[in-house]
Amino acid sequence: MRKSLLLPLFLILASGLAASAGEGEGAHPVDWFSVLGKVVNSTLLFGGLILALRKPLIRMLTQKGAGLRQDFAEREKTLAATEARLREIDRRLARVAAEVEGIQGEAESSGKAELARLEEAGRREAERIVALSEEEIRQRVDAAVRAVKGRIADLAIDRFRDDFRKGLDAATQQRILERNIDASGDLDEGK
Repeated sequence: MRKSLLLPLFLILASGLAASAGEGEGAHPVDWFSVLGKVVNSTLLFGGLILALRKPLIRMLTQKGAGLRQDFAEREKTLAATEARLREIDRRLARVAAEVEGIQGEAESSGKAELARLEEAGRREAERIVALSEEEIRQRVDAAVRAVKGRIADLAIDRFRDDFRKGLDAATQQRILERNIDASGDLDEGK
């Protein structure tokens, strides 16, 4: 510390000597006692300030340095924790991506199996419907044929009845009766 105070003192004295060297050439006279008094006053003032403020200043700077070191350590810990969380999140995302791919694969395979099952069920149902439709069509055709045959028979009977009534005379009636009697006699012999 004394070395640092001596340097400004020597600079001031050197400037004073330079000024005295120029005194002989018509320069202003310098009062060396006044300069020396100012130097001593300045030295005492700044030296006293340095002595008085040295310990608080050192303590403040030490505390600031310790605070900065602690802040750096906390930030490094926070950074390490954040990096660990980031790695954990990356692992989770990788697991989720794999899980999504697995679910997607299962969904596709189950969808294909369900589609095949539905196609088979649809084919069987279509065959059943066709078979039922064919049977229903056959039954309806048979019913229509029977209805037509019945109607034709009814019309034929009505026509024959009308023709029979118009053309039935006593001789024709007698022949019909004789024929029926002969047919009944043949039935009795067959027993």
